[in-house]
Amino acid sequence: MTTVDENRTTERTETSPERLLLPAVLLIEDDPNLGAMTAEMLAADYRTDWAQSVGDATRLMAGARYDALIVDRRLPDGDGLDLIRMLRGTGVTTPALILTALVEIDDIVEGLDAGANDYLTKPFHFVELEARLRALLRGFHAQANGVMVGDWLLKPDSNVIEDPDGRAVPLTDVETKLLAALATSPDHVFTREELLAGAFSPGSDLGAVDVYVSYVRGKTTRRIIDTVRGRGYRIGTPEG
Repeated sequence: MTTVDENRTTERTETSPERLLLPAVLLIEDDPNLGAMTAEMLAADYRTDWAQSVGDATRLMAGARYDALIVDRRLPDGDGLDLIRMLRGTGVTTPALILTALVEIDDIVEGLDAGANDYLTKPFHFVELEARLRALLRGFHAQANGVMVGDWLLKPDSNVIEDPDGRAVPLTDVETKLLAALATSPDHVFTREELLAGAFSPGSDLGAVDVYVSYVRGKTTRRIIDTVRGRGYRIGTPEG
């Protein structure tokens, strides 16, 4: 992670293939000590960004995709609930956990009615936060239909990708893992070494990456995976 001094926002710059496959969490907390401690502890199991205001959080969400949000309420530039309401109003369904010192039952009801998926009051035990976060992610992933890749819909749990007309194209386990790995970070150019570590069984060689990229393109469209010459591959934006 790196720290942006001008707005005290901590933003991830993950490069290892193992960490690129971890769930991404945005922590929105203005207390510098609590925020730093929580972000550090979350970083063991998640790719973690830390914002200290609604404005910083909005900027980060404009440039990244998150699997879960942890949101404080009393922020320097507004209420975290207003951010959740705005996200829900625009169709963003990313699971959100409110983490706040507001403990009255009316506050909890208001938070859940505003679109939060869970509500945890301060002070809190970190092991409980972790357990609630795991439960949020399990529930959200179980409900999710898949991952959009351009106009195609990847369904990792069933090893299927649907074309823009809804026709299902079966994939092998490796092909699914390859596409899912690329889709975790759409703007990242994955090296062959990263993809080998993230999608293939131990003992596979680098040439297998190129072979399976070709297999996936043959089953779908060549534009589903972009080749970045001299660097590797990234997910494409196929249409039709």
